[in-house]
Amino acid sequence: MTIENNLPVPIVIIGGGATGAMVAWHVLRQRPDLGRHGVTLVEPREQLGAGQAYGTRDTQHRINVPASRMSLQTAKPGDFRDWLDLDALAAIDPDAFLPSGDLYPSRALFGHYLTARLAPYLETGRLRHLRGTAESVTREGQNWQIAVSDGSSLLAQRLVLATTHPAPSLPHPLAPLAQEPRIIGNPWRDDALSRIAPQDRVAIIGTGLTMADIVASLTARGHEGEILAFSRRGLRPRAHAPQASALSDILRLIPSPTALGLLRRIRSALRDHEDLYWHEIIDAVRKQGRSLWGALDVAERRRLIRHLRPFWDVHRFRIAPQLDRILETRLSEGRLTLRAARLLSANAVTGGIELTLKPRGGQEETLVVDHLVNTTGPDHAGIVHRTPYLQTLAEAGLLEADPVGLGLHTGPDHHARVGTRSIPDLLIAGPLSRGQFGELMGLPEVTENAQSVAGTLAALVPQNRYVFSDEVRS
Repeated sequence: MTIENNLPVPIVIIGGGATGAMVAWHVLRQRPDLGRHGVTLVEPREQLGAGQAYGTRDTQHRINVPASRMSLQTAKPGDFRDWLDLDALAAIDPDAFLPSGDLYPSRALFGHYLTARLAPYLETGRLRHLRGTAESVTREGQNWQIAVSDGSSLLAQRLVLATTHPAPSLPHPLAPLAQEPRIIGNPWRDDALSRIAPQDRVAIIGTGLTMADIVASLTARGHEGEILAFSRRGLRPRAHAPQASALSDILRLIPSPTALGLLRRIRSALRDHEDLYWHEIIDAVRKQGRSLWGALDVAERRRLIRHLRPFWDVHRFRIAPQLDRILETRLSEGRLTLRAARLLSANAVTGGIELTLKPRGGQEETLVVDHLVNTTGPDHAGIVHRTPYLQTLAEAGLLEADPVGLGLHTGPDHHARVGTRSIPDLLIAGPLSRGQFGELMGLPEVTENAQSVAGTLAALVPQNRYVFSDEVRS
């Protein structure tokens, strides 16, 4: 397949998950003059808006915050809940409803919501979906040449990189076992858990959100065997507060130029508000994340990531109450154990996978499990080298890894950067730009970022005096 002409299109977005979908939606709303194929999304999945997070088919994978706080537009924070058919949801997923009135449906439903919001633009032709992956991206004069895996090729005047989260990389001790079927290197595959039998012994390396998803999925499949989840600190995601206050909207923390100074100010706020749940303090930090992160230089950002990130992640990224109940039940029954331990070595043996662990403050120990699941998180630091078209751009001096190791080097105007040089018409959207903006993994921050990227795009693309007649508002 080849594109019907070689004229450049105004905007191409690589990646049609949540971030890419939201950028497209916002820019099309802001620029009704962008006519047919004004925006093209390059995405291999059939469904736009799903991506890695919201494309899961497992109904046990739930959104991590109430539906009333999920939206693709900050002006209507409850848009997702308003879109839901509550009667239909109650019939198919009564567990989504909590006595508090909060709603935690499956993550797949949020993907369907984003798909529905984009549908009118696809129907009118203002948005085009190319099903494939970007195989190469090169600079051609003032434009970008994109070769897509479906055989098509197109020129773009402005290019947005909103690529999906990369799969986890295997920890070094597991690298020799990369082809071992009992090692599940990518837990996000739809068939990742298919080989695990109900009584199998399972080890999970990593104790964050994905670990909770895996335990919930295994439990729903009838798994009753022992699960050992371990990480260097053994920290698990926290649950939401029983009640919320408005403190996070009014509490102001003074930025600090050092990671230690910021930590002291957060601890001080916790001491000053002992009568409230700690969740409110963490939420206040999240909402001010951009200014707090911006006050730190590169060295201090690296220091914060090295020493404080694990503690931030488990307090910031909380799990749905339904998942928390599953973890608590299995812990109390002794069918789930959480350990603070480091993996020293792994070997395939007749009885399974032999693991040698070094517990925190303890002696080395060896155990054998039937399967090991890798949930160490997306390999954002290695994304340039693991993604061919990004590596090509980097070799051409048009892109580089973020200096703090969180994704791609991005300027405050969302443009890609190489050193201090800004790359014209090449923008980075979503979590891959969090080295610049700080907190950018939660949906509210992703939404705000997508709106900002769309605003930058809308200002960059020259005005078309012909307004598309079938403009859609929703």
